[in-house]
Amino acid sequence: MLRVVGIGLAVLALSACGSGGGSGGNRDATTTVAKAGVTACDILKAEDVERVLGRPVKKLDATGGAGALDICQYGYQGEKLLDMGQASVTLHGNSLAEMKTGVEREGYDTEEIADLGDRAFWSMQSGLYVEKGGRTALYLVGANGMKDSKAPSIALARATVDRM
Repeated sequence: MLRVVGIGLAVLALSACGSGGGSGGNRDATTTVAKAGVTACDILKAEDVERVLGRPVKKLDATGGAGALDICQYGYQGEKLLDMGQASVTLHGNSLAEMKTGVEREGYDTEEIADLGDRAFWSMQSGLYVEKGGRTALYLVGANGMKDSKAPSIALARATVDRM
């Protein structure tokens, strides 16, 4: 549970990273995505998340926070308080290189992921970043009892990256 919350906080912190700076760069992301006609919810679908989490999910509210990011997320809540999971895709206006610089500037490790989109990298602390067709998406997957979210994040991205 704490890891899922921590990942969510990392998304918000990293949304201002890169040479685009603060919210001005993020407003550009919304404009870029709108021009392309592809939103985060065009990329992420309930059935994709259900396959990765192994449970039925519901669409969760995603306002995009102060940065007005384009976020789509699905999740579940079980009978017990900590029985929960979620997966999300966030579209960013910054390039993958800018996002990687921001992640590394935070002191987080990164690992290149081959054969995913045009380029991709994984950071255990902040998630899976994928660039395809000039767009950058952050994939986050987490659930109670999930010890390592790398493989589920990559599986989700592989299932949805062609929609970018």
